Amino acid sequence: MGVLSFDSGTHPSSTADSILEPLRVSPMIREFVQSIDDREWQSQLFELLRKQTYNQVEVDLFELMCKVLDQNLFSQVDWARNTVFFKDLKVDDQMKLLQHSWSDMLVLDHLHQRIHNNLPDETQLQNGQFFNLLSLGLLGVPELGDYFNELQNKLQDLKFDMGDYVCMKFLILLNPNVRGIINKKTVLQGHENVQAALLDYTLTCYPSVTDKFRRLLNILPDIHAMAERGEEHLYSKHCAGSAPTQTLLMEMLHAKRKV
Repeated sequence: MGVLSFDSGTHPSSTADSILEPLRVSPMIREFVQSIDDREWQSQLFELLRKQTYNQVEVDLFELMCKVLDQNLFSQVDWARNTVFFKDLKVDDQMKLLQHSWSDMLVLDHLHQRIHNNLPDETQLQNGQFFNLLSLGLLGVPELGDYFNELQNKLQDLKFDMGDYVCMKFLILLNPNVRGIINKKTVLQGHENVQAALLDYTLTCYPSVTDKFRRLLNILPDIHAMAERGEEHLYSKHCAGSAPTQTLLMEMLHAKRKV
């Protein structure tokens, strides 16, 4: 693992300073890493699974997956609204950016949890059923499993770490090409600043990984292609009446189709 990797269950903000100090990592990346709470992500996930299946003989596993994704989306919004660059934007711009990035970020988050926090692919629920945790990263499309593993292998070959992960997440979120953005200047400035920080970080901390910066950026379109497949699948299930309605997840699915 890289210099910013943390053991499973470790809260980054509690250890980031001691790990980053000798490496002279930029204050921006230090702040980015400290904005991520992996322990909370997993505790919320397993608490929701527990509550949804307590005293239940059997639950619809696809519906349960949608509820977890919905919870993850609320966490995405909370995280984004408290971060540099994003928090100063008007609400309309914030929502446009989130509507165009949420699925990519969910895929990236799951790759991160799997690589850095040993998230298993399956867990047994309170009622004895088995829930496929990997389905969260695949957005419900099992055929994407091999593609997901391929992305994970590419990232691990690049010594993908916490600094890389959170920079890539910001690059996905701060997309200056999203149509209808009013304050495009701030979004573009944020995107360029994050790119510069990531470039400096990869050169400073991973000189032995050839062309790491460019190769990380080249993975972003792959994540996007996978996320789009997942969105299409979720939307078709929703249209067929198989997915919960009146949720943030469904609102996001509809929003992109209105553009």
